[in-house]
Amino acid sequence: MDLHYKLQAAWDHIITTYKPGTIELTGSIITQIVGFIIPATLYMFIDTVFPKFSQRHKIQDARRQPTRQQILHCVKVTLFNHVWVVALHGMLVWFAGLDHATLNLDPIVPPWTEFIVDFAFGLLAREVSFYYIHRALHHPRIYVYIHKMHHKYITPVAFAAEYAHPVEHILANVLPVSLPLYLKGAHFLSIMGFVTFELWEAAADHSGYDLLKLPPAELHDLHHEKFRVNYGTIGLMDWIHGTDVVGWDRPKVKKAE
Repeated sequence: MDLHYKLQAAWDHIITTYKPGTIELTGSIITQIVGFIIPATLYMFIDTVFPKFSQRHKIQDARRQPTRQQILHCVKVTLFNHVWVVALHGMLVWFAGLDHATLNLDPIVPPWTEFIVDFAFGLLAREVSFYYIHRALHHPRIYVYIHKMHHKYITPVAFAAEYAHPVEHILANVLPVSLPLYLKGAHFLSIMGFVTFELWEAAADHSGYDLLKLPPAELHDLHHEKFRVNYGTIGLMDWIHGTDVVGWDRPKVKKAE
């Protein structure tokens, strides 16, 4: 019995047992917990329980790490952001009715090739959309009102990934991850899998650790340290626009002939 067959059997049980709205909302909650809250908590566990290991492997110097009070504040705001996003999804499901789905709950589980295509599409779409939204949030007329809140943590910790103004949380954290696959009509399981991965990546990018270079957390950590560098997530758009090096925006000094 192969894995795809087991997945299909499990999916058959779910869609015949629960209402579409219940499946959607439960899936949304599971992705938040499994994709972000558990990994972010584990990263914080390393920080507090294994301080010597943390000091050796943190990207930035231990003296620059946020205080316990700052971390607790960060966790509180981040969990609130997760709660209100799930509540918003719950309201949409409630108004649509539990017997109706707003996502693609096709009873046939997609083949692995479709999962791979959806993942690649979502990754590229997120990179492009997040890059330009992030660049816009750094505009001087916008930054101070919205994005400055996220940059409160110059030395980030995992929970700081979702520490953001509500406007930024929707525009930069939620829509670039979920909207492209929704518009593509991707299967609910594809969306759940991709969102879970992206939430984990966000926690890892802000964790302060670059142990496996997957994702390359050092890139986004440098963005928090220097601000005007590495606006994207995987480095593609920064490479295209030349924003992948510190000082890209400084006037070039001409060499004397």
